[in-house]
Formats: sequence, structure tokens, C-alpha cells
Amino acid sequence: DSGASWEVLALQPGYVLNWALAGGPYVGSDVGGFASNPTADLLVRWYQLSVFTPIMRVHSTQVATPHFPWLWGAQAAKDMKGALELRYRLIPYHYSFAHMMFEGRRLWMRPMEVAFPDAAAVAGVTSQWMDGEILVAPVVDSNSMRKVILPNGTWHMFDADGNVAPPALSGPTLLGGRAFKSEIPAFVLAGTIVPLAPVVQHTDALPGGPLEVRVYGGADAKFELVEDDGHTVEYESGVGLRRTTFLWNDASQTLSWSCEGRPPPSAFTRLFLQFYAKHGAKFVSEVVDLTSLGSVSLGGRRLRG
Repeated sequence: DSGASWEVLALQPGYVLNWALAGGPYVGSDVGGFASNPTADLLVRWYQLSVFTPIMRVHSTQVATPHFPWLWGAQAAKDMKGALELRYRLIPYHYSFAHMMFEGRRLWMRPMEVAFPDAAAVAGVTSQWMDGEILVAPVVDSNSMRKVILPNGTWHMFDADGNVAPPALSGPTLLGGRAFKSEIPAFVLAGTIVPLAPVVQHTDALPGGPLEVRVYGGADAKFELVEDDGHTVEYESGVGLRRTTFLWNDASQTLSWSCEGRPPPSAFTRLFLQFYAKHGAKFVSEVVDLTSLGSVSLGGRRLRG
């Protein structure tokens, strides 16, 4: 039952990471704080932080103003709605990492020093973490100041809306400055694949349209998308479960895939590629069928950094 303050918000990632390291990875926090009322800005930032934790739960005491977006002003409602929509878009990505954690005992949300043991700058840091392959450094400051430590490598901004494609950054580096109210600072290394669902209002509405397969260029990449029936534990015996292995070949700039297993009723049947080049260009393919074997290329367009 956390309090509603910026100081308490800043502590939440560390609490969740500690739970994961102790063997309890499915943890979240009371979005907005349980006791007393947050400000609209604090509630927005809490929503944004919780998008990238294993459990996202909006919860508060009865005497507090409910943490529903429409009760906190038009701009705050818009920003909270954006966070919720991103959470739903990340379902294929998060669900696949949940399966990886079940099968391989590999933490899905993990501390920076676990992911980058040789990066002294991130030792003991809990204000940012790895959500699968996404480095998340949400704003936990009342002045909307961002603080991001990028370890060694080539880093793309994780563009939540798909509207911008800035040039990639070279780490190690430290990013600061003021963040927009709607901004959730997040980054991925070159050679990362992130599958995203369309915006849906509830999980039973999946697939809801074609799967967006995000590829961040600069290196080869691999991702295993796992889909099950979403209701039973038949996945434990491999029944009603489909694995789709996506491979990105950076030299030929081709995304290929192969599927194994029977697709459940909610499985995706179509997809499109959204590719981000290191120098900042972006390419979106046509929508194609998600067959048992297939590929999409940039069609002769060379979008290298």
C-alpha cells in the first residue's frame, strides 16, 4: 500500500526488481499510490512506468479519487490513455517473454547490471531496467527531467507511436534534459525485434488486426513469438501453442519467419514490417499473410546507417 508521492514512485522499480531476483517475478505496484491522492502529473508518470513492469494494476483506497484517466483533466487523460494503449500493444512481446521465463527461467524484467555486467555506470541502478530487450528509464521526477544511462552499443529510441525515427545513438552515454509529458524514455539495441499488436480494448479482442514486427537495424536479430489459447494450461504440454521464429538479416535487409505448432484461435494471421535504420530512416512494408514460412524485404530500398 504505497503512498502517493514522487519519492515513492522512484522506489517502485527497485522493489519490483528485488522481488524478481528473490524468485517472485510477477509483481507490480499500485498505480498512482494506494493511500492519498496523487497529482495528475504523478499519476501519468506512474501509468507510464507500469507499462513496462510484469503487472500493471491501477488501484487505490476508497477515499482517494479513483485513478481513472477521465477524472484528471484532458491532457492527463490523453497521456494515460496512450500508456494503456502501449501496454496492450506490447501483449505479444510480453507474453512471449513470459513463456521464455517459464521455460528457460530467464528473468523478463531484470536489473541493468544483470544485462550489462561490465558496465560500471549501471551497477546498483534501479531507475532504469531491461523489460525483455527494451531499456526503460521512465521519468520519476516532478520536473519531468529524464536521466538515461546507455551502455556500450548502438541504441535506437523505442518509438511508442511509430511516428518518429531519429538517428541511433552510440553508447556509453548519459542522456538528460526535460521530457515531454507523454514521453516514456525507452531504447533498444541495434539488432532488436519487437512484435506489437494493434490497439485493442481487451485481450479477448486479439489479434485485432495485423501484427507489427518492429526491426531496429544495424545487426542481425531474432525473436520467438509464442501464442497460446490464453485460457488454459495446455501450453505446458505444447498443445494449442504456436511458436513463430522471426529472423532479421541485416545484410540482405530481409525479415523471414517460420512457424511451429497449431495456431490458437487468437493467433495473428497477418503482419507487416516496420524497419528503423541507424541513420534515422523508416520503412513500412505492405501487409502480408503470416504463413508457416515467409519473408518480407525492403524491396531494393537500402536503408542502412
